[in-house]
Amino acid sequence: MVALSIVDQGPVSAQTSPAQTIGHSVELARLAEEIGYTRFWVAEHHGVRNMAFAAPEILIGHIADRTSRLRVGSGGIMLPNHTPLHVAEQFRTLEALHPGRIDLGLGRSTGTGDDPTRDALLRFPDALDRFGEHLRQLLGVGGRVPLDPDDPYRELIASPAGVPLPSVFLLGSSVSSAELAARAGLSYAFLCVNQDPEVAARALRRYRALFAPAEEGDRPLALLATRIWVGENDEHGEALASPERLAVLDYLTGDPRPLEPVERALARRLTDAQLAARDKLDFRGDVVGGVDRVASRLAELVEASGADEVMAISNIHSPEDRRDSFRRLAVAAGLCPVPVGH
Repeated sequence: MVALSIVDQGPVSAQTSPAQTIGHSVELARLAEEIGYTRFWVAEHHGVRNMAFAAPEILIGHIADRTSRLRVGSGGIMLPNHTPLHVAEQFRTLEALHPGRIDLGLGRSTGTGDDPTRDALLRFPDALDRFGEHLRQLLGVGGRVPLDPDDPYRELIASPAGVPLPSVFLLGSSVSSAELAARAGLSYAFLCVNQDPEVAARALRRYRALFAPAEEGDRPLALLATRIWVGENDEHGEALASPERLAVLDYLTGDPRPLEPVERALARRLTDAQLAARDKLDFRGDVVGGVDRVASRLAELVEASGADEVMAISNIHSPEDRRDSFRRLAVAAGLCPVPVGH
């Protein structure tokens, strides 16, 4: 049985407004805790019409208040949008309020795809290039690593002092990001979306080979995040995936939309531009089907990558269908013998 977690990107659909999506996230987190999922992370995106979450640091506290055992975290905080000191203070505060239950997942992008939004978000004009420096500063003011004598953060301590920085994960989708996480002694989460899962396997193997503990007792922790849809059978699983896959094509061809109902997504005829965009995408990392097919595919991915944990991203039009998909996924992963709540 592999440990199982969730990354919630806050999917907005024709059925759910952005505000309603937050309430559905709380319901999903409670279900995840009941079933036995390990973590529940929320994403940071800006200017993306079918994703509602832009302030994970607020949502984390809200969800942690409404659960009791589940680890809650960011998947992730986009560090180029924030100052290292502020992030360290936010997450030390969350750790003080919910000891031992908070994860700080850090990404090196801005969480948006358009230039005006990206430029409005960047805390420093060159923040994308200075990710490694800002990561070390965050760890430094959080008490995890020493800083160089000439670093402007050298004398700073993130408040509240005396509270440990929560578990820190570097998020990435390349071998180079795995190497950075390993050398920094951090946990690592690989996003295997629209690429060959063999890249994930190489990255996670490289991460373990290079891992250098930052503190005594640190151990490598490798997570594999991918898109997963689990239906009543294989055909139903593929149908559940269709609105998200169509939304990606809409986004790539300049016509972003909320997730459409399954029936409408299946019936929509793709434009030539969408067909060309689809031909460039790699769906081999997706896990789609009924319980048996998903169980087999999960076992293959874990065996190939050596992942300690699988994180599921399941953007589905209907919140009810999404919860049912996560119930079936728990069965496929061996968390429970039958779907909980049925």
